[in-house]
Amino acid sequence: MDNRERYTKNDWITWTATLADDKDDFRTIFDPVYLFAENTPNRVPVSDWYIVDNAQQRGFQARSVVGGFFIRMLNDKTIWNKWVKKAEN
Repeated sequence: MDNRERYTKNDWITWTATLADDKDDFRTIFDPVYLFAENTPNRVPVSDWYIVDNAQQRGFQARSVVGGFFIRMLNDKTIWNKWVKKAEN
């Protein structure tokens, strides 16, 4: 985002990762977002704006852009069909 700051926005990272051609490239870009969500000390609905070196929430929480975490699923027909079948049961 801005190399003068220590923060990032995980929605932008997630959307960018979805453009990767293969799973390994996607994981390289997205895994830090997953680690943030797992390790943030702020136990609130996940924030999309946080400090990268300590996983502290910067300001936002529970915003709809976090739905972008599921964009890869929407872009992958096999995964999409798997979850549609589960929902039908």
